Amino acid sequence: MAVIQELSPHMANLIAAGEVVERPSSVAKELIENAIDAGASRITVEIENGGISYLRIADNGCGMAPEDAVTAFKRHATSKLRTESDLSAIGTLGFRGEALAAIAAVSQIDLFTKQEGTLAGVHLHLDAGHVTEHEEAGCPDGTTIIIRNLFFNTPARMKFLKKDFTEAGYILSVVQNAALSHPEIAFMLIRDGKQTFSASGDGQLKTPVFSVFGREIVGNMLEVPLFEREQLSAWGYLTKPHCARPNRTMQHFFVNGRYVKSRLMQAALEEAYKNAIITGKYPSCAIFLRIPFSLVDVNVHPAKTEVKFAMEKPVFETVYIACKNALEAGDNIPLLQAKPQPSPREDNLTNRQQELAVLRAEPPPIEQLFVPKQEPPAPHFAAEQPAVPQRPGYQPLIDCDDDDLGLELCAPPLPVRPQGVPAPERKGNFPVVEVQDTYYEQPAQFDAPAALAAAETEDPPPEADGPPEPSIFHGGARVLGECFHTYIVAEEGDGLVLIDKHAAHERMIFNRLRASAEIPSQTLVAPAVAELPAPLAAALTEGLMQVRAIGFDLEPFGAGSFAVRAVPAYLEAGDITPVLTEIADKLASNRAPEPDQLDDLIHTVSCKAAIKAGWVTGHEELQSLCERVLSDPEIRACPHGRPTVVRLTKYEIDKLFKRVNQ
Repeated sequence: MAVIQELSPHMANLIAAGEVVERPSSVAKELIENAIDAGASRITVEIENGGISYLRIADNGCGMAPEDAVTAFKRHATSKLRTESDLSAIGTLGFRGEALAAIAAVSQIDLFTKQEGTLAGVHLHLDAGHVTEHEEAGCPDGTTIIIRNLFFNTPARMKFLKKDFTEAGYILSVVQNAALSHPEIAFMLIRDGKQTFSASGDGQLKTPVFSVFGREIVGNMLEVPLFEREQLSAWGYLTKPHCARPNRTMQHFFVNGRYVKSRLMQAALEEAYKNAIITGKYPSCAIFLRIPFSLVDVNVHPAKTEVKFAMEKPVFETVYIACKNALEAGDNIPLLQAKPQPSPREDNLTNRQQELAVLRAEPPPIEQLFVPKQEPPAPHFAAEQPAVPQRPGYQPLIDCDDDDLGLELCAPPLPVRPQGVPAPERKGNFPVVEVQDTYYEQPAQFDAPAALAAAETEDPPPEADGPPEPSIFHGGARVLGECFHTYIVAEEGDGLVLIDKHAAHERMIFNRLRASAEIPSQTLVAPAVAELPAPLAAALTEGLMQVRAIGFDLEPFGAGSFAVRAVPAYLEAGDITPVLTEIADKLASNRAPEPDQLDDLIHTVSCKAAIKAGWVTGHEELQSLCERVLSDPEIRACPHGRPTVVRLTKYEIDKLFKRVNQ
């Protein structure tokens, strides 16, 4: 049996470095946190070769005394903890007392530090954790620490690092998160001699949000007003539902000023987007949570990137309500913008010249890129109410009778063009409208009768040289017809609206079914037999109670077959087997009880029962559907997240015909 020996301090530091110092960005994170804890108002990060060969972090914080500078590199040395009770209420970012020791063990370090009011500072040089130089030095107030040749004495660690550009990207993320969490601090990142990121430190959250997310995303963001509930509060920014991404890389969560990876906060955010965002897409955000230090444990991960909440449900509800209220206060209708046609002079410019012209153009003020701030709306969920809707007992989202959704459907789908017959060619030299990225307009409080009366008496506004202020729907929409037997075309206010009649009708049915304590069903004259493959039949048999909860009355009827006696009121007989097959497939892939599983099943019923694209619909039904959609803010996306309405303003149309200045 091997003899047990105590590890040397150097070996212990190397092992600690394996936990704390994963890559250059880990070093940058620890040192930036120390600078923030030191009260710095300006932090500069400079890197070369992705931070592997050179990483410099300078701050104007409180600095260290000469004797403290040496102690700081000893293992488990910290100025932020004194007693055991301090561990139960940690309010600083760095506190473990092993970061500097771990970093020093695998690098070469130069430290310059000076306290305010002292004549000189101190310079230390460490090689693999050993102090080789200790002298006075002239330096500014604060601390500057330079890390050279990271992992020079542990070459095996080098093979796990990625290319310089990738490692620099990780450091950029660290700096961005620090800037978001502390908008009162000015940050600057210099990579290989070039500035790649900066935040002014003016104390306004929207400033680092613009620097981190960029102009395009910021133009599609909503502010999350401060929401307070008991001892918790949440605020921040999030993107409108149509501006979704294929991954979660742009989701930033912060707890008491600390960037964290929290599945709980992520789940609360995405629950707020439920039924309003396309499946498989994810919102971007910067969401902040303030919670008493005693109710959160930040010491559950060596790198301090994960936290544990003492009470998870209040945290979930606080984040969910804050995000949901922000989304409900916004008008989630994309606005189509016509791409400006270039002038003859612009046509002669090369692509590079056009790029330079864009870069040299004066950028708009940041304030114009954010949705105008409003007074926070009254919370849609009172503090004493449950934050997440539960069945039964939904409050109706639309006030209508069952018959309101039974729009009359006229002729069958249009005939398909016979094979071999070419599609008609477009003739004429007409300008083509190209749709750029869309954005949602901001809603306002509106009194429909008063607005209509005012519109009849006021004089028509003069033509403007610039785009009008965003407005919301104000009633009086006039249906002009439909195109492709799919989209309703209506004139409304100062523009045109296009409505996807299938998506809109599907959402109306979904809202109605979801709001009902009991989903209406219709008894079939003769029972129908639905046959399913064996695995799906087993899943459907196991989930019979859930299937009955959405309006079906069925029993097993032999191997793989079911006798169906009643179906949801909006479902046609021909859709019974396809719907049950789809429901069984969902049950088979998600056997664990989920709170939103009924919603998933209702999705299927709603989709099958709604008007189909290509069906011919009478003008009266189109007008009725249009009025219902525009008057109900709950019908802004189908249950799968696709938009139901888009808008093209008169100003954009006038631009196409050169009737207004570009």
